[in-house]
Amino acid sequence: MPGLQYAIYVNQMVESFKQEQKKAEAEAPKKKFIHLLDEEEVEVKRLEADDVEDCVKVMRKCAFDVTDSEVGNIVQYSRSFGATVNRMIVGVGLAWPAMLDVNEKRITSGEPNALYLEDPAVLLAYEGRGVRRILLKEREKEVVNAGMKYAIAYLYEDIPKGSISGYITEAGNALEKLYLSEDYEFFRTERGILAFKKLG
Repeated sequence: MPGLQYAIYVNQMVESFKQEQKKAEAEAPKKKFIHLLDEEEVEVKRLEADDVEDCVKVMRKCAFDVTDSEVGNIVQYSRSFGATVNRMIVGVGLAWPAMLDVNEKRITSGEPNALYLEDPAVLLAYEGRGVRRILLKEREKEVVNAGMKYAIAYLYEDIPKGSISGYITEAGNALEKLYLSEDYEFFRTERGILAFKKLG
């Protein structure tokens, strides 16, 4: 009989311990599952000649038809930036000086007053982590630091007649929505939709 009472006692202790453990787990703050990528910090760097080969690889993976010499010529302007994770380039934002005729809403020859922003190339694995915004903001800072006035880009998609902003809100791609959220203005031109923002 004492053996049976002891077994019942042990069983009760185990059940009591389980109840206490469940209660403690319920009261403990929930830990969020953090994907490994979230622990990797995205950094930004000014692109140099040594980065051209890596930039071309990233851009080609993102369906850009570019050559080393084309990218190298743009990088020489020293206005382009790369987003890196663990020193590996995961996003490329090329840019070069341009002259914007504000009245005509077109790019012309003359003393540069704007920085032309090429569409950023971001590796698929790093989509949704704000890399496009990081590259956009860095190039906008460059406009100001270089004493220019505008950041400009062309949206080559065929946007139907009507409100450009309205269309982008409803059906625009990630980059178009980014420009809209960053207060860019949009104008129809012969070359496509011109997006520009006055910064200087």
